[in-house]
Amino acid sequence: MPNIKCLTGGLQEYVPSPSKPWNDKRIHHLFNKLSNGAPLTLINLARSNSPSVLIDYLFTTAAAHPLPGEKKTGVKTIDYTYAWKEQSIAEDTNAYYKYLELVHMWFSGMISEGLRHKLVLFWSNHFVTGADEAGNRPSWVFQYYYLLHKHALGDFRDFVKAIGLTPSMLIYLDGRYNTRTAPNENYARELLELFTMGVGNYTQQDIAETARLLTGWYIRYYESPAGSGKYYIAPTKVDEFYFNRNNHDWKGKFIFGQAIGNNGGKIPPTDAEAIQKARTEYELLHDELIFKIKKNEVARFICRKLYKYYVYQNPPDDIIDGLATVFINSNFNISTVLKTLFKSEHFFDDATIGLGIKSHIENQLSYLRNLDMEEGKDYYRYKWLSNSFKADVLDPTNFPNTLNRDTLSNIYSSNTNLGQRLFNPVNVAGWPGYRTWLNEFTLVNRWKYNRDHFTYYLQYDRTKEKFREFLKTISQNSQDPDAIVRAVVTYFLAVDIPEEYIQTAVGVFKALVPENYYQNGTWTLNYTTVPSQFINLMNYLITLPEFQLL
Repeated sequence: MPNIKCLTGGLQEYVPSPSKPWNDKRIHHLFNKLSNGAPLTLINLARSNSPSVLIDYLFTTAAAHPLPGEKKTGVKTIDYTYAWKEQSIAEDTNAYYKYLELVHMWFSGMISEGLRHKLVLFWSNHFVTGADEAGNRPSWVFQYYYLLHKHALGDFRDFVKAIGLTPSMLIYLDGRYNTRTAPNENYARELLELFTMGVGNYTQQDIAETARLLTGWYIRYYESPAGSGKYYIAPTKVDEFYFNRNNHDWKGKFIFGQAIGNNGGKIPPTDAEAIQKARTEYELLHDELIFKIKKNEVARFICRKLYKYYVYQNPPDDIIDGLATVFINSNFNISTVLKTLFKSEHFFDDATIGLGIKSHIENQLSYLRNLDMEEGKDYYRYKWLSNSFKADVLDPTNFPNTLNRDTLSNIYSSNTNLGQRLFNPVNVAGWPGYRTWLNEFTLVNRWKYNRDHFTYYLQYDRTKEKFREFLKTISQNSQDPDAIVRAVVTYFLAVDIPEEYIQTAVGVFKALVPENYYQNGTWTLNYTTVPSQFINLMNYLITLPEFQLL
């Protein structure tokens, strides 16, 4: 485990120097934190660019990446289309498999794209909802997932406003039950406590008044035609809303010492006028109260959470204050504050490397991303096709799914068993993270599930040959097992390990081949056992404490 030294360096842009070089150690540090690792193509790109240029490129690429529901063609086709995104059927016996299709989409994106998909994992643990609570209904889960991506890198103010009226949130925090005669404070409380400014920056009266302002929004669950036994849901589209003007509190509210939303208690005569007035109140609550009166509190709260997610559990106050100023001055632009952090002298200080602990999902996806595992070649996304959940084989001629092994469903089920189920954080406060990820049960089962990947799921012949080519590239086709193992350790582990671990790893790597083959030149990286040797090496490395660090 690393020694925790005093974190140093400020938010000024990192400039490589002889004492603080832009080397593979810092390149891997950046990619480990930002996107759960990187394939060799990105590592090589980083070596030939300055940190600032590289980070700008990575954020620009992430912003241009297609959103859920979209398809982008080019050198490489990226297909996030989703056939069920506007499904209105309420009680669908196949809803779980259609929901699982979104899980596959997310995992595949984390492996292939990285940056935005890892950030969306953060936001799903910030704006917590539950797919289970939404009945795994495809259109409602899709709307939530789409908005996480749409706003992940953009204006945080727009993000908060958009997420609050989604069906998933209206269900999870009971906004659908919030009415003039029976106000429900659940969403109002979490809006202030968990989503924007944190405990201690508001009063119970602010919560009560905010709840009154948010009355009247709802979702639909209805039978059509009446007596048919066929039930439907609404809304089924992003930015489609339902509002009951008779359930909204049209009297004035008083929040953070400011008067807002006084219609004299009179219900507007038309639905159109009512929803326009209610939306105006909603916008004013966020734009004029939360993000103006409480801007400093919001900025510090969000920057602290981002820092803890990406860097370390105990953020330095001066760094958080500096990031908060950047956040406010950029009009709460998420990309701007993150780029400030990732470009900083502070981020690239030796003391910040390896301070994080991988979540269960990061623990598995990091090596899949580092090894450039590709959808349709090394693993397959499964979809609800022709009334069954099966692999979507993109190129059956060249890359047939000969083994039919559902890697992504295995990732979902294994992480569920460990306590991190995608789309379903443990509670409204989210997974607490850091040291809570590790205990006797989770650590031993992390080893097991990772071994399952290498010994069962990643067993396509082409995948095993990819392991061989990976070793050739990172070791410059070395014939020295010691040099090869050290190159692998550097690539996959964030921090140095004791020499005794290195020697044990070398022994594990060499074990399948007689010792004299290494000495007389019989063994090279073209030898038939090399893929199995790599798998054995990885199965050892994943048990090391240092492998858990990020």
